[in-house]
Amino acid sequence: MKLASGHEAAILEGEEREEMNKHWEGYGKGLVRLTPGRWLLPAPFLNFADKYYSFKFKPSDVVVMTYSKSGTTWMQEIVWTMRNNPELNHPMTNTHIFARSPFLEFDMITASSNTPPPLDHPLVQAFFKMCPGKNPLDGAQLQMTEVLPEPRTIKSHLPFSLLTPGLLDTAKVVYVARNPKDVCVSYYHQQRLVKVAEFVGDFPEYVDFWTQDLLLQAPYWPHLAEGWARRHHPNVLFLFYEDMKEDILRELGRLNTFLGTALTESQLQTVARHTSFSGMKSRGATNPTAALQESGEFKKGEAAFIRKGTTGDWTNFFTPELEEKFGEWMEKWRPTSEEIPFRYQIKIPE
Repeated sequence: MKLASGHEAAILEGEEREEMNKHWEGYGKGLVRLTPGRWLLPAPFLNFADKYYSFKFKPSDVVVMTYSKSGTTWMQEIVWTMRNNPELNHPMTNTHIFARSPFLEFDMITASSNTPPPLDHPLVQAFFKMCPGKNPLDGAQLQMTEVLPEPRTIKSHLPFSLLTPGLLDTAKVVYVARNPKDVCVSYYHQQRLVKVAEFVGDFPEYVDFWTQDLLLQAPYWPHLAEGWARRHHPNVLFLFYEDMKEDILRELGRLNTFLGTALTESQLQTVARHTSFSGMKSRGATNPTAALQESGEFKKGEAAFIRKGTTGDWTNFFTPELEEKFGEWMEKWRPTSEEIPFRYQIKIPE
């Protein structure tokens, strides 16, 4: 199947699909691989692919783009708060983050489930309020993004190559990168608790899939390479998760300049406190975990969507054997894996 982006799409079959079926109880509608790039996405992506590629961005839009588990929700909250709520008095302050900063391609994920979200799901209710008379099965988050009042802050895990080529001619992109070892650990925990994926296996088994680039939204390095190659574009701000953890006010200052928000030092400090890990985790309406568990999409009693928010947690999971395997995988992706200057451990200020 040929997509508007120029990619060829094929349903994942054969040994790869059989191996994934043993460890993933979700993805009931199957997976699709796109070439070039070998992107691995839920099969329902095909229902929305051309709509994502032709999505009409506006000059006031800011897209928060990341590979999964790289600080996306944190950056969403930061950007939305800086642009809309620096005094913390916006009426939507405590509403679900996807109702005020939509996840552009979330519909391909929810459509992967054999059971659609219930009508009383908070995001479904938000959809009916924002898009009266529309059908959520046509893409609830996509349609919510289209009608969201300006200025829009939009989340996406899609790489640049699957979005409209004119994106940077129109909108701004904040790209956040996180070191792959911590991403791998965080993604492992998420894939275990999200029922649409429901990974069954231990961490070494997960690393096997990771190093084969055989998991949702893989491969990791090409995604980062597309962002890194555009880091000098005037409409791109490329940030590292580790830098944010080390000195959030410094990075908020960079965002303040890039976004043109002209916030005062006092306002930036307010944003930092409001979007801190502890602050976000405590706000149930904002935190995706509560709504997802309520709708049955998360396993209750398991870890939260916003889990630890640390740097260096990989040291608690990687054995010498896993480090060696990961090193071989990184070697395969040279020079990209060498060019991007990741830090794998940092000292967080008290």
